[in-house]
Amino acid sequence: MKTLKLLLLSLLLAACSTLSWQKPQVSIADIEPGKSTLFEQTFTLTLRLQNPNNYTLSAKGLVFDVAVGGEKLARGVSPQAIQVAALSESLVKVELHTSTRHWLKQVGRLLEHPDSTLDYEINGQLQDINGLGTLPFSSKGEWSRPH
Repeated sequence: MKTLKLLLLSLLLAACSTLSWQKPQVSIADIEPGKSTLFEQTFTLTLRLQNPNNYTLSAKGLVFDVAVGGEKLARGVSPQAIQVAALSESLVKVELHTSTRHWLKQVGRLLEHPDSTLDYEINGQLQDINGLGTLPFSSKGEWSRPH
């Protein structure tokens, strides 16, 4: 019985080693302002997840950080189940909370330099991918004020 368990474990490990995970491409597709208080601003963040793998990615949620202008703006979490078909993309809406002070600082930069852009970076992890663990993602981009 012990030998059978070791054999099955070896086969499982060999099968897992043939899977080559490619990180999903994650970008910000949209930001919608939500409720605002004196201390906190809420946004609905739409993320575009692109799956470069030839199999469906299923996640039980995600955790991410957003930095704007080189400064951490917010951390977001979502327990929302996510599925992205093989070689496909999906839009996922998540709620993001940030300090009003930090957000106004970034808005002030844009007002001082109206033709400038805001660099953003999003780093995070898709949780419990296909029951095998977490899969990190990272993306950078620019946002410019509409004229």
